[in-house]
Amino acid sequence: MEYSVNIYYNKEDLPYLEDSNFFHYSSSFDWYNSAPTYKPFMLVAFKERQPVAAMFAVIVRRNRYLHGSLFKRCFISQQPSFFDKSISKIDLFHLLISRLVDEVKNKVFLIRYDSLGSSIFGYKGFRENRFYSVKWINVKNSLQRKRKIWDQLSNSRRNQVNKAIKKGVKIEEFTSEDNLPEIYKLIELTNNKKITHRFPPYKYFENFFHHYILNGKGKIILSRYQNKIIGGAVLGFEGNETVYCLYYWGKSKRYKFLHPTIFTLYSAMQLAENKGFKFFDYMDVGFLNKNAGRSRFLLQFGGKQTATRRWYRYNLSLLNFFANKIYD
Repeated sequence: MEYSVNIYYNKEDLPYLEDSNFFHYSSSFDWYNSAPTYKPFMLVAFKERQPVAAMFAVIVRRNRYLHGSLFKRCFISQQPSFFDKSISKIDLFHLLISRLVDEVKNKVFLIRYDSLGSSIFGYKGFRENRFYSVKWINVKNSLQRKRKIWDQLSNSRRNQVNKAIKKGVKIEEFTSEDNLPEIYKLIELTNNKKITHRFPPYKYFENFFHHYILNGKGKIILSRYQNKIIGGAVLGFEGNETVYCLYYWGKSKRYKFLHPTIFTLYSAMQLAENKGFKFFDYMDVGFLNKNAGRSRFLLQFGGKQTATRRWYRYNLSLLNFFANKIYD
């Protein structure tokens, strides 16, 4: 079966694409629009003239002043959107990832693909394009169980949430752009050490507010104590299926006795359950088999960890050769 792949760097040039996978919405262009150091693009696979799959990617410049390929990375997250259930996802993904490599091999130093949710998805496409993998952990909560979120919490977590409630901590939804600079600083201070690439600029969150929150595709929730923000979470919505926890934070040192991070995450999952979502996804949280604090912390909210992979490809052939030898 013959497919073709077109690459688009402007949203206006895209054909109509239904919202299927949160990280591959056409509105992803709006999310990254005018954000310095970002260059988004989308690959769309066609069967004749009908779009059958779409994959969103972004080129990130690591240094604001240096523009060479050595200072650029290409990031992709989650499985692409597939619009025709009758066709082979494996074949389509192989075509998309091969076309992606051809497009960016002279533009970026490294390609990274993460949060696939499956350790075997796309294996053929990655291997044939000389990617290497690192075993990773994904943590995801099912909201479809007979046991409610509250009953899935460990005893210590329930005690900590109750303590926060008794002390007067309350949850609220962020609805005004006026306080966005303050929220951005809080997220940046508590997340800079947790992410493995450059922290997004302010414009990234401003765009998320305008094109996702105001359009019902996401929320920012805040934990407030005595009129002070002590925690929060940025959530993305995939239809009525999944809530993705994009960022979370809490002033856990100054307000340790209030357990702001724990209260915020419980409240976020409770919100998702009340709105009828089926899953709450923390996505990639760390190396597989590593006794990491973050995965242990999140599993105490009742979720399950699954094995997945994070895939990399250096566009310097010799470096990529040795990376493949070392990791595989």
